[in-house]
Amino acid sequence: ERTWKYQDSLPPLPVPPLKNTLDKYLESVKPFVTAEEYKQTEAVVREFEEGVGQSLHQQLLERAKVHRNWLEDWWLDVVYLRSRLPLPLNSNISGSIPTFEHIWPPQEGSIMDRVPAHLWQGLQMWKLLRKEQIPVDKAVRTGQPFCMNQFRKMVSTHRIPGVAMDKLVSHFRTEAEGAAPTHITVLCKGRVFKLEVIDREGEPLTPPELKRQLDSVKEQCENAPEGPHISTLTAEDRTKWAKVRDKLMAMDAVNADHLSIIEQSIVILAFDDATPKNHGENFYETLAGNAQNRWFDHISTIVAFKSGLLCANYEHSPADAMVHVYAGYFINSQLQRMGPFWKGSVPDRLVPQPEELVFTIDDEIRDAVVQAKKTFLKQASDFEVICPSFTDYGKKFIRSFKLHPDSYMQTALQLAYFRLHGKPASTYETATLRQYYHGRTETVRSCTMEVVNWCKAMVDNSVPTEEKKELMMAAFKKHIQLMEEAKCMLGNSKAALHCLVNQCGLALSVDVMIQTLGGGGNFVLSTSLGGYTPCPGAAAPMVHHGHGIFYSIELDRITYSVSAWKSCKETSAEEMSASIQQSLRDMRQLLMMS
Repeated sequence: ERTWKYQDSLPPLPVPPLKNTLDKYLESVKPFVTAEEYKQTEAVVREFEEGVGQSLHQQLLERAKVHRNWLEDWWLDVVYLRSRLPLPLNSNISGSIPTFEHIWPPQEGSIMDRVPAHLWQGLQMWKLLRKEQIPVDKAVRTGQPFCMNQFRKMVSTHRIPGVAMDKLVSHFRTEAEGAAPTHITVLCKGRVFKLEVIDREGEPLTPPELKRQLDSVKEQCENAPEGPHISTLTAEDRTKWAKVRDKLMAMDAVNADHLSIIEQSIVILAFDDATPKNHGENFYETLAGNAQNRWFDHISTIVAFKSGLLCANYEHSPADAMVHVYAGYFINSQLQRMGPFWKGSVPDRLVPQPEELVFTIDDEIRDAVVQAKKTFLKQASDFEVICPSFTDYGKKFIRSFKLHPDSYMQTALQLAYFRLHGKPASTYETATLRQYYHGRTETVRSCTMEVVNWCKAMVDNSVPTEEKKELMMAAFKKHIQLMEEAKCMLGNSKAALHCLVNQCGLALSVDVMIQTLGGGGNFVLSTSLGGYTPCPGAAAPMVHHGHGIFYSIELDRITYSVSAWKSCKETSAEEMSASIQQSLRDMRQLLMMS
């Protein structure tokens, strides 16, 4: 069963009925507005539904006749490529490699032995992609095939800055399609190197061979002046970076060649002198640490830390988090099977030497690098993230009550926030649309009247325990309903409205609807389930007074990241984390009472 076997038979993305979309929107607004505010919002919505909404919806239907995924280009352009904000801490996400929990504990001086093994496993996955041998993802209950298009973007994919809008390019090809890039880029001490990592037969070089190459890079960089840190420019505002990039290419044709080599890289590897010891420190250093050795435009920058830990910084526009979780879990599982040391043979052959990519630059470029670093540090210094594990119980306990683990965790997050702030939080959760052709995600607004009623009961000592339990079950049920509807494109499709309004350039009262309490990226809690693996993720909050929360639910523990902005006096990652754990304990107590 080839990786992209079902692509031609996947159903097209459906257009949700207009009334369904608007009714869902009104339902999601209720927890946050007074009766009078709701009445005003409803009037705006109904005016839109009976007026211009009809013609806009008809445009969607017409577009869907000629596009198997009518939303794909709009989503990519509006949500990602038109944004002028710097990528770090605004768009990019991170995934921590959990090898330090089982085979590679933190240890300085170990990273040069660990990176080749990690890299080799990643290249094994590249080989499987080339041969179309990655199994097709399928829905657990129905066996329905999922779209595998995002897997094509996992390697050799790059976001190129533009003055008004960025461009996404992907250089990966399957063996049947032709040649594909066979090199990686290594960042070390401000210098940039190209490493050929695939032999003439299409096989990855062995870990000992990769180590010889990487040792050579390290030796060249030790006791030598640091390079110009060109990669820092990728942390800048997109328009500014685009202009500097144009200048770089115009200055010397060699610069353009170097940028092309970097853009085509299978992956980028960055050596970092920081010493994280756990997931939380891994995330902080990867997202907000040293911008001078990240290439934020690339789909994947693997950061190799001095302490022996590894983490990844992902450019978000080509692929969603679950695709990266798949890759992280694949590498982690294979390393567990292989063990910490290479046991295979090593061919008796010369390996390609690293090629340094030396850029021609002037004082203007040097100044731009300094300014990009300042831009990054201004935001990075305000960022905090932690990633603890709740070890009292996990998926096994939740499933023993025939409950859905994701709905359970979303409900816990609502109570955690409500307890701290005395009010509900507009919440974004991703639901997959990969059962459709080129499907990405839809929004589930997890803060419902059902969960708010339960939260109010939980902080009211006069409410009987049995009533609290009934309200909790109602909240679970509502979340499951919303998630199932969202997966069928029957959720709160604010993306459809938002993209359409932007595409048509219409100044409409619908903007009021989109911006009300959570729309248009204004969610207090930005959340996502990273699956049921030991590979956690992290991202920055969407808003200044919000949190980013990623969680992975294993059999006997729940690992979750919580991020916040330190300058906001309302939020604290530590306080939110403690409240989450208290909520999980209180929920268990409710379940145990019969």
